[in-house]
Amino acid sequence: MDLLFDLGNTRMKIAVRDAAGVRPVAALAWDTPDFLSHWHALDLAAPERIAIANVTRTHRLDALLALLAARFGDRPMAIAQTQAQCGRLRVAYAQPEKLGVDRFLALLAASQQARLQMLVGVGTALTIDALAADGRHLGGQIVPGVRLMRAAMTTAAPNVDWHEGAQCTDFAADTASALESGIWCALAGAVERSASRLAMRESAAPLLILHGGDAPMLAAQLGVPVQRDALLVMRGLAAYLDAGMAQSRAESSRGS
Repeated sequence: MDLLFDLGNTRMKIAVRDAAGVRPVAALAWDTPDFLSHWHALDLAAPERIAIANVTRTHRLDALLALLAARFGDRPMAIAQTQAQCGRLRVAYAQPEKLGVDRFLALLAASQQARLQMLVGVGTALTIDALAADGRHLGGQIVPGVRLMRAAMTTAAPNVDWHEGAQCTDFAADTASALESGIWCALAGAVERSASRLAMRESAAPLLILHGGDAPMLAAQLGVPVQRDALLVMRGLAAYLDAGMAQSRAESSRGS
């Protein structure tokens, strides 16, 4: 059994991969006062291997490593790093290390199927990545996410009011709902425009996959067919582990 961790800016998500596939275990918010008690309450069997994707602050990764060492001792561990090529995936960036590891892992998971795809991560930022059927990453976009847009607008224009419970609707009748509606309209428009441009460029309609915490809300705003895959990054982590094992076996064969 493999134990998988996705360390985001808001939450630490945990999954396992066993013979039945990848399945979620828990999501722990960093800022909850009960973080440690929730961690110790988790029913986690000792894994064969551990894989971690980290896009948040280094001290959180260090804290997790200490917790894992205390709980499981010395287990084989991989901290995912973006690579120019992994399996079928070939990253478009000239400096692959500049591509966020969460985007890399989502692409790695999606590259397991040979078809044109557009991946949309919906979290702190909205990320868009195009993936060709042969595993070539065609590039992407980064857009501020919903909370960043809210903060930017209310900071720059203090008279623009926003509050919890603001509604997302086509034409809002109050300022808070107008802001909320405009933000989601902007995010949906970015996704639909990118999907249209990719379809024109490749002469085929891409499979559109949404992942991330705000994916359900964005999916409701889109006027194009989508699939949601909450485990896309976790499945990428599992594929990353497998690719590392394959490489180790190949290097061992060359050395023998």
